[in-house]
Amino acid sequence: MTVIIHPSIIGIIVGLLIFIFYRRLFNYLALITAIFIFLLCLNLQEGVYHYLTVLNLDLYIKVDKLSLFFCYVFSLIGVIGLLYSLHEDNRFVSGPALLYMSAAIGVALAHDLLSFYLFWELLAFTAILLIISSRTKAAYYAAIRYASIHAISGLAFLLGMVYLILDYKINTVMNFQELIGTFPYYAILFAVVINAAMPPVHFWLPDSYPNASIYGSVFLSAYTTKSAVYALVRMFPGDQIISVAGAIMAVYGVIYATLENDPRRLLSYHIVSQVGFMVCGAGLGSYEALNGASAHAFAHIIYKGLLFMSAGAVIYSTGIEKLHLLGGYARKNPWVAVYFFVGALSISGLPLTSGFVSKNITIHSAAELQKPLQYLLMEVASVGTFFSIVMKMGFNIFFGYPKSDYKVDSIPWNMHLAMIIASLLCILIGIMPSYYYELLPYEEHFIPYTFTNVANSLSLFSSTALVFFIVAKLIAPKPKINIDTEWLYINIGKMLYDVFNRVLIPAEYKHVGEFYRKLIDSCIKILSNTVTNINFSYLRIIGNSLPKVVYRSAIVISGFYDGNLMKYLQYILILLTAILALFLLV
Repeated sequence: MTVIIHPSIIGIIVGLLIFIFYRRLFNYLALITAIFIFLLCLNLQEGVYHYLTVLNLDLYIKVDKLSLFFCYVFSLIGVIGLLYSLHEDNRFVSGPALLYMSAAIGVALAHDLLSFYLFWELLAFTAILLIISSRTKAAYYAAIRYASIHAISGLAFLLGMVYLILDYKINTVMNFQELIGTFPYYAILFAVVINAAMPPVHFWLPDSYPNASIYGSVFLSAYTTKSAVYALVRMFPGDQIISVAGAIMAVYGVIYATLENDPRRLLSYHIVSQVGFMVCGAGLGSYEALNGASAHAFAHIIYKGLLFMSAGAVIYSTGIEKLHLLGGYARKNPWVAVYFFVGALSISGLPLTSGFVSKNITIHSAAELQKPLQYLLMEVASVGTFFSIVMKMGFNIFFGYPKSDYKVDSIPWNMHLAMIIASLLCILIGIMPSYYYELLPYEEHFIPYTFTNVANSLSLFSSTALVFFIVAKLIAPKPKINIDTEWLYINIGKMLYDVFNRVLIPAEYKHVGEFYRKLIDSCIKILSNTVTNINFSYLRIIGNSLPKVVYRSAIVISGFYDGNLMKYLQYILILLTAILALFLLV
């Protein structure tokens, strides 16, 4: 097989160097590297290629239309995000972002399970670095919680992978439908749905993404969940339970988003909702539905990145992160309002936007496959998306009267340019879908602009807007905390803590502690008997000789120091060099 340079390897090497030897100037190196990786992805040819040998194991990448489609958008949003954060002087942004992007591309290209697992774990590690990029106490705690849940995901995938390799002799990323009902099938599926943020194991997403820096949130919104969508399309297409769970997920995320007061937490819940559409498409399993899941993932990465960039621009310029304290921002910075509403209308699926030509594929597939429950839930989620983002979030940030006396600082040129590029992509995909559809992995044609589709969309959104203005005061942002499924895990944790503290620890102290106490007592008795049998004449010789040795050593050492500090430092460096050389030789 042909050997190829893996795009991810380049990003990993450069990303590590930037993170270790960080200087602000290296942000430009990260951006240039991301552009190079994007161009490299554009030039990949379909096939299976060997790229590395580790411990006599050959690792391969598989390039087909599905992996290429995800590679294009993973590298593209990396370029946009690094441009957006170009001015930021933060070790935990550009280097980890490049690593994060490379890990996602690695997942999309992995042909063997070991490669997939390694990049899957790198996704989790680099996401943690981006979460703590805000350097706040809340971010550190969120990173710990993120690491805990994704350690479970990694362990589940590892167990399933080992089982597949040892018992089934399978080491290939493939469609696992033939293995349904087996332990490795459900172990790997469990790992994937954690990363997809499927309720009730979704709490890590709205917990961690808003606590990252405004730059880290842009990257976090793109990679982990969409890598999981890729895994579902590749490994678990046609699982009907997944399709129902995805449709429920779409509505669940919208409900919580509507209740939110924090703009980035609101957008995080909409990731849960929008990924639900993609999960449903993967579960429906038809070629059209799989195209819908893939197309929606591509479009979502762009418009969700745009929404996080817009929200980040508001936070950057005002320092305010609560909806109930904003209002009237459009009068102070109209361009950010334009960027936001392009993204908001795209995520809602308005005609002439990327969301309309991508989201409707999955909804149409549910109708064609006669899945009324999935169809109805996705339609409800679409209405809720327009209601919560365009109307609630958009109105309370950009229109009305300012609810606090805030000032607006200027926004760097690179942030504007990144949002302009993302906005243009949202519009271009919406008005020229034929070029977009040519990139889709499966030969299945969908016509988005029919009279029925457009009329349904416009009627739904116009009626939703009317309802919003009727109930606007009832759903006005309020400074409160919404309880999600994390309360379940918190209470389980408290219960386990009580069990350990009141039952297991006393039992351990009583039995194990008593064993060690007796063991230590026995060792002390043996040692004391040994010491008493030593000939004390040897101790007297040592006691008489030790002061003389110390005195003569002090005279010798003092001869090396004559008041010349530089000479003294040279001796120290020579000694350290000798120790290091000895260590390396040994």
